[in-house]
Amino acid sequence: MAASAPELRPLHAEQDISEKWLQAMLTLKFGCPVRVHAWTSRTPRGREGFLSEIAFVSLTYSKDGEEGTVDASLVFKFLPQDPALRQFLANGGLTKREVEFYNFVGSSSFQEICKQCGIVLPVPETYYAGYTEEAITIVLHDMNTDKFKSVIVKEGSTLEQTRVALKAVALVHAAGLLFINRHGKSNSLKTLASEFRTDFYDQFFLPNLDTLSDMYKGSPLSSTMLALKPLTQKMYKVSEKRPFVETVIHGDLWAGQLMYSDDESRAVIIDWQFCRASNPVTDIVSMFFMSTDPGVLPNYEELLKDYWAVFTDTLKAGGVSTELTFENLLASVEDCWILGFQFLAVSIHDFMGGGSITDERIFGAIDFLEKRGVFKKFIKEFSD
Repeated sequence: MAASAPELRPLHAEQDISEKWLQAMLTLKFGCPVRVHAWTSRTPRGREGFLSEIAFVSLTYSKDGEEGTVDASLVFKFLPQDPALRQFLANGGLTKREVEFYNFVGSSSFQEICKQCGIVLPVPETYYAGYTEEAITIVLHDMNTDKFKSVIVKEGSTLEQTRVALKAVALVHAAGLLFINRHGKSNSLKTLASEFRTDFYDQFFLPNLDTLSDMYKGSPLSSTMLALKPLTQKMYKVSEKRPFVETVIHGDLWAGQLMYSDDESRAVIIDWQFCRASNPVTDIVSMFFMSTDPGVLPNYEELLKDYWAVFTDTLKAGGVSTELTFENLLASVEDCWILGFQFLAVSIHDFMGGGSITDERIFGAIDFLEKRGVFKKFIKEFSD
């Protein structure tokens, strides 16, 4: 179980890590005295994350009363040093959400459900998650040591990579629903169930719509992009129009938040700053439009069937029956296509600047939506 902030104060940066803090952290996690025999830390050569600073810690420890030592490889996450990024996190309440997510999945009540249902959650093991207004520290098992890797293809994720991602997040969605069915949304889910602010998105969305308008100069889509600018706040709420079901979602699912096993048959999901209780279709369309090769999108029903199988099988394992149908899922996805566009549009400057996307992928994704009449339908429905 992860420790909470009042029990052990979070750190500001990698240089604050100490043997004393590590021993206290491991003692809280394991519930017994722990001695750290040796440890080292390093920071990555390049920036590992947009919304956090990262450090890798290798250590050797032993538990009181047990023979032998244990080697562990951990990832530490801290607040970014950039004041603008810190303000972005604060505006959306994102730091607290990520800490609360990791403490939620590490809680005894949630772990009991996973154990009873045979759920292997696709999330790195949590050692500690703590938060104050000035600092955040999240300590996770380093999946690199298990030969998991980041796979970001600028042309887009393949059919199989998308399938694996959706099957992974389906486990989280189903496990979250099992928890809500048993315990409700109070206590452990209080923060995640609170209202999620969306106004902070516009600092990226509005200028990116101008960029898209310029990219489509000479095409009717140029004016379509500009016509969407007064409607951004309504776009953020579209998943509430015909909610599929309410459960724990990632809120920003794309390839950069995934680590795949060496053979890419499994994935774990990281970076839960946007986590909340909401419509799980949000995660499906964000993966489709932030990562998936547009050439794969015509096969979306095939991918949804794989998602649906994992989702419903997990609910059955937990003894929960549902009146939801696959057709309900399809209908909610149809309603949320425009939300997928929002995820793409908000991200394009960062993706283009980081070499994570091609113009062809942007055009392909928007062409898919245009052919389905998504933009015209949304503008007609929500324009004053």
